[in-house]
Amino acid sequence: MTVIAVLPNSVSIAPAQGLALGRRFLLVSWTMDGKMDDTATVGPITPSVDGQPVRPPFTTLTIETGWGGRRVLSILPAPRDPRMPIHFIANNRVIAELRTEAGAACLDPAGLLGSLDGAARLRVLRFLFDFACSTPALRRDAAFAGLCRRMVLDRAAEPALIAVRATAGGDLLLCAGALSGRFGAISGLVVLSPKAVVRAPFDAVIGPDPAGMGRIAFDLLVDRGLCAPGNLLVVLGANGVACRRFSEEPVGLPTLTERLNARPDTPAALRHYLLTSLAKRGLSDTSAASAVSELQALAPLPRRQAANARQPIGASLDLAVPTADGGLFLAGWLHDPHGLAADLVVRMPFGGERRVERFANRFPREDVAKFYGASGIDHSGFVLHLSGTPEPAEALQVTAELRLASGGSLRLVPPPRPRAHADARAAVLGSLPPRFATAELLETVIGPAVAPLHAAHLATRGEPEVVVYGERKAKPAISVIIPLYRTLEFLRFQIACFATDPAMAEAELVFVLDSPEQRDELVHLLRGFHALYGLPMLLLVQSANYGYSAANNAGVEVSRGNRLLFLNSDVVPDRAGWLPQLVAALEERPGIGAVGPKLLFDDDSLQHAGLYFDRDLQGAWYNHHYFKGLPRDFAAACRPRPVPGVTGACLLTTRDVYSAAGGFCEDYIIGDFEDSDLCLRIRGQGLDIRYAPSVELYHLERRSIGRHQGYTRGVASEYNRWLHGCRWSDRMADLMARDWHDDALPPSRNGGTRKTAQVTR
Repeated sequence: MTVIAVLPNSVSIAPAQGLALGRRFLLVSWTMDGKMDDTATVGPITPSVDGQPVRPPFTTLTIETGWGGRRVLSILPAPRDPRMPIHFIANNRVIAELRTEAGAACLDPAGLLGSLDGAARLRVLRFLFDFACSTPALRRDAAFAGLCRRMVLDRAAEPALIAVRATAGGDLLLCAGALSGRFGAISGLVVLSPKAVVRAPFDAVIGPDPAGMGRIAFDLLVDRGLCAPGNLLVVLGANGVACRRFSEEPVGLPTLTERLNARPDTPAALRHYLLTSLAKRGLSDTSAASAVSELQALAPLPRRQAANARQPIGASLDLAVPTADGGLFLAGWLHDPHGLAADLVVRMPFGGERRVERFANRFPREDVAKFYGASGIDHSGFVLHLSGTPEPAEALQVTAELRLASGGSLRLVPPPRPRAHADARAAVLGSLPPRFATAELLETVIGPAVAPLHAAHLATRGEPEVVVYGERKAKPAISVIIPLYRTLEFLRFQIACFATDPAMAEAELVFVLDSPEQRDELVHLLRGFHALYGLPMLLLVQSANYGYSAANNAGVEVSRGNRLLFLNSDVVPDRAGWLPQLVAALEERPGIGAVGPKLLFDDDSLQHAGLYFDRDLQGAWYNHHYFKGLPRDFAAACRPRPVPGVTGACLLTTRDVYSAAGGFCEDYIIGDFEDSDLCLRIRGQGLDIRYAPSVELYHLERRSIGRHQGYTRGVASEYNRWLHGCRWSDRMADLMARDWHDDALPPSRNGGTRKTAQVTR
């Protein structure tokens, strides 16, 4: 038990007056004249009952009176025994005492606020509201709420109405009002209902009076439930208190997006306020989060750039892509031959800022050079990646200010980022010519932007549609997984070869369509092939293009065979009976993890006789095919042997090996380097990979990927090569130190033994 030791008093004890504050609290008031100790020396004031300190919540306020004294107000829980006196102690001395035998009187607003000037009255009201809003038992006390309403209405008997302008996020309303020009900055907002005192959920944003009458206009987001008719909005300001009342919600209110589109002159501060407030609410309210996305997508800011050939400086943000991890990718140009720019400040839609002091990654922009008539080498283009903390909701559009050394600035507004993650990823990859995608730029700029966008795109996957043609085999000898993207014209040749090959009767055919816009065409096409040949088939239709790896992995997931053959749609067998030969090569000896055949171009030259790795002049690793372009019967290409890897255009493995490798890695973009990545994972299990030249197929190389604009126009291939090299550089170097013409050499657990490379190319 804690007991307060009180020293003898050297000052008189002030008598205090107790006023009932709702059902469970007291407001105690006493005065100190000039003869009493100055409050600066009094120190913290603690209430006690019967020698025991009162347990929180309680609070105390000291204010100046109009006649030079000081009034002390204290809010505390009412004692259980009303006969016990309450002492107020400072510096171990009792400075005031409340005797409660007669009970607490009802609070008289006039008596409480009398002799106080405007600033002191404002402090008292804030004192009451702040304590009530932080104390649930008092906040929900109807008697206290009624007292607060009397205090406010005593100063404003007929409060003006607050207008309701629009709906926001389902359960929020945008309200607007006006205040006197002398009101000052808004410092607090409280909603008074007949039964509760509630702090307004959001601050207000102020702006100029649209009517031009010198007033202060304010806008405020409020929960619909708080906007009930009869509720009061108390506005606390630097120079006063204002009261407004809510009216009936108008019928047919516009949404925020509709209102902003109808008012293109909406102040930037209001737009920023709406985004920031809705984003905070969106963390717990999906409707508010949806409103944020809708506001940015349907009512974007118009694009703005500084492009005047007569001006000595110009700039544009062509692309700004915020990512879910808080990163921000920027692409644009800066024409600044005189060095006038100081830095670039980018403002996020929810209040954060990113600053660019150095434009490091520059490259030529012929369009900019032509526009400004620049001569010599132009390096106005730039790409940047700025790290940061994640936004509270999806960010689609930023604004920026290019600040000049003189103190001036140029305002820049890029278009909103593409909504679809795949489109945003393609925009990043297409933001600069591939020849400028250095390893450093890929690591510091492109990679940090592409990786989260790619992951976000993959996260949108749903269950693919499954279409079955004929009766499925319960235990097929082999499952053939064939991903499809755009190119369907080779299917008739491929399926015709399968239909005339008796060995294919035991195989399961699984087609995976990665371009769902072709769904109806392909369903009709396969239905016709099934009717013509009677081959059972399975079709998976992905909801979007998720890339080569995802398509193969989806096909494996629904397949039933213990052997898995990954086959491109543009690969056609040279003759029947090829599949059993490939299976025999896989099962020729223990320890083989995968095999691949000889692949030919349509002119009978070699396209693939195994895959190997080599560095370019800059030291970057690339995938190469043995003997590519040489004659079909080139002697070295006609010998079965181990190889570092084989192409995914035709790769046979087992389900166990595939599963142990983790399947195809889906981190690569669209389709490149995934097959060599899988081979390196298989070799990581201590297994061998072999080339089977007796199996010959024609491969019309890269016909489908060549139709993917996001790949051919950007730096996706360079990104995949860089990612592949970062992960496997050491293992590729180790593998290529081995003599791959020595078939008798067993593979080591790490993929090879240290020998001098002797590779015929």
